[in-house]
Amino acid sequence: MNGKRIPAVLATVAAASMLLAGCGTGTGTGTAAGDDDMTAKIEAVTDEQLKGTSITMSRMFGDCEETTKGVTDLAMAASECEAIQILTNKFNAENEHGISVERLGGADWNSYYDAFNASIAGGEPANIANLHDYALSDYARRAQLVSFDPAALDIDMDDATEQAQNSVTYDDKTFAVPFDSHAILAHVNTDVLGAAGYMDADGRPVMPTNADELMAMGQAVKEKTGKPLMSVGFANDDMAWRMFYSFVRQQGSDLIVDGEANVDSAEAKAAMELLQELIDNGYIHTKADYSGSIEEWKNGESAILVNGTWGVNEYASTATFGYTVTDFPTIMDEAAVWASSHMWVLPVQKDNDPVKYRASLEFASFLYENTSVWATATGHIAPRVSVVESAEYQNAPERANYTDTALENISFVPQVENWTAIKSLIHKQLEEVWFNGKDLDSALTEAQQRVGQELK
Repeated sequence: MNGKRIPAVLATVAAASMLLAGCGTGTGTGTAAGDDDMTAKIEAVTDEQLKGTSITMSRMFGDCEETTKGVTDLAMAASECEAIQILTNKFNAENEHGISVERLGGADWNSYYDAFNASIAGGEPANIANLHDYALSDYARRAQLVSFDPAALDIDMDDATEQAQNSVTYDDKTFAVPFDSHAILAHVNTDVLGAAGYMDADGRPVMPTNADELMAMGQAVKEKTGKPLMSVGFANDDMAWRMFYSFVRQQGSDLIVDGEANVDSAEAKAAMELLQELIDNGYIHTKADYSGSIEEWKNGESAILVNGTWGVNEYASTATFGYTVTDFPTIMDEAAVWASSHMWVLPVQKDNDPVKYRASLEFASFLYENTSVWATATGHIAPRVSVVESAEYQNAPERANYTDTALENISFVPQVENWTAIKSLIHKQLEEVWFNGKDLDSALTEAQQRVGQELK
């Protein structure tokens, strides 16, 4: 749910980032973020000091407090909002310190970062808040987040996936507790794919392993069913961009390398040429937005929907045709797929109260311990190896079919300043190719120049 409408907020997030970078915020003075003395103070907080502490939380995932009021049974969680609210209820009811968590702000994904940035600018952010991996460095570099030692607080980061461990650090310090990862997958209509001859004897899709096989699959689906191979959000959506990024990463490259723009690379050109070949052959089309691509696929008008982990539970329970999911296919040299993540951070407070920081970390630790509940209820990937490999997780709908994505294939975007603005500059040039017929080389060259200027 939270990975699907990034274009709608790119401009506001970028603008807010620039605003915060250029003005005093009332927080982020450097007295806590990355401060070893504050880390020691947090670790020294006693059980007695924690008793009855009240903290505030800012989060996304929607609003469902009325329907989950008083519910602490984690088995009742069936959506993002229900899962996070029931987890909060359970913590409030059962934690040994009597810590209470009150939601301060945040509801829908579209408005979350605007409200969070405003709270930081006003000097009164929540004690604990959501971020995505790509946003962490923007706040950490401005000393607006508190760093901490997970091991000293019994947060077992050794159990975290490699990707999760890397995503929560900045400048060799830990600034977040991971909550999930979410990546794009291939959601398959097995009826359509079967009609094209691409289901094996075990009832699993036969997915392409190179560009020739991908084109052959597209041709077979088109000839035998009259339908496109894939439904993909192009118009006012990020899904096609995520395919592009996945193909770049599958070649062992990236769009930012060692802090320098690498957008006009041979790998980026090859990724775009592959997408353009799919378009030119009619195996995908550029007309659909996010909702339109889902509607097309749900109506049986394509074989594969390119969408995220967040749709798995819904599609598994509502599809009117044979449904399964696979890892996003590896078409280039190595397995890799666009991914993002949710995490929990501690915004720096005016009073720098180590007790409230510690209480917030107690809550974050509880959420980390219960990532199995979150991942099972939402379709998102658990950030812990033990959870991904557990029978409970593997038995949840379709999870066993994207274990490779969960443990190995995830490719987060570069952790650089103002990534949202950089990504927007690249995406704009790709759209010029897809919608306005701009020459590919010219588009990549312009993107390279603009990203280079942004990085400077």
